Amino acid sequence: MIRLLLKPISVLLMLTTMTTLLWHQSVSAATVVLYHHVSETTPKSTSVSPQQFAEHLAMIEELGLEVVPLTQIVDAIKANKPVNPNWIAITFDDGFRNVYDMAFPMLKEKNWPFTVFVNPLMVKPSKLYMDWSQLKTLTEHGGDIMNHTLEHENLVQGGLTNKQIETNILVAEEMIKEQLGQNHKMVAYPFGEYSDNIKATLGKNGFVGFAQHSGAINETSDLLALTRFPANGIYANPKTLKNKIKSLAFDFENQSPTETLVRNIEKIDSEKGPLWRVKLKGKDFYQSQLACFITGQSGPVKPTWISDFEFEIAAPKSLQTGRVKYNCTAPSIKNSGRFYWTSKLWITLPDDLSSELNEESE
Repeated sequence: MIRLLLKPISVLLMLTTMTTLLWHQSVSAATVVLYHHVSETTPKSTSVSPQQFAEHLAMIEELGLEVVPLTQIVDAIKANKPVNPNWIAITFDDGFRNVYDMAFPMLKEKNWPFTVFVNPLMVKPSKLYMDWSQLKTLTEHGGDIMNHTLEHENLVQGGLTNKQIETNILVAEEMIKEQLGQNHKMVAYPFGEYSDNIKATLGKNGFVGFAQHSGAINETSDLLALTRFPANGIYANPKTLKNKIKSLAFDFENQSPTETLVRNIEKIDSEKGPLWRVKLKGKDFYQSQLACFITGQSGPVKPTWISDFEFEIAAPKSLQTGRVKYNCTAPSIKNSGRFYWTSKLWITLPDDLSSELNEESE
């Protein structure tokens, strides 16, 4: 009798274990970290010290994460394949010389891949930027060199037409190809700024776009606005960075608007920020625990749930001028200690610049 009772219990335990394992295998997320300077003498807002950078690398090891090439994550997303939740990619914007002097030796010692987004017209022998010979050395030790526009032009506020942006991106890509033999067709937007028009220009030419607002990514993420976690300046604290690099990606079915320029959004309440609506394919968190934080506005904001998988949120006050993010997080139910994390970028232009851009588009 006891043996007969134990048998169904053991089967139940086995099925529960299998279900848990299958669920964990289905979790799809990767994180990408973003650095600029690795130095103690450069602007603090865009820098980590060599010691902080070493601490970050040690933390990645301690967490058991796998450092992979950025191309590996993008290839999985392009193929609509689940992204390993322990993947992480390391990126640097601008091609500063201190990355070669300080960060590269640490990465080389660990044999870890990494990506440097460069501005080809700024690549030259100098104390500030790497030259082509140094970039070539990086490519021989796990480094991928990618496109950051010709001279770090602001694609939104720089006054460039769509045709000029297209030419800029294509020429920069060709220069990298000629000098280094690399042609990844991935662009990091300078200052993290882009719009639907700019995304369309990249998409038309087969490029992938990377932004600077935070969030984990997976196969449901927008390949023209992939998010990265800044890891410099006020974001360099290992305690807060730890939760970010372990974060999980929301499974998006769709979101609207995709536009970032507030002046292009219709029907905004003059006393509030623009409305962002998100529809998910599924969720592994309690609705009550989803909270959003808005740049320049105090306290968390609770979104409004429209259905089991659809919510919307608007800032309770009008947005400040500049770049503003709606950062939304929720703790995972089945992955203890890990948080779902995403963000939406908005760009509010100064009145004079907004008027100039309107005139140019007419």
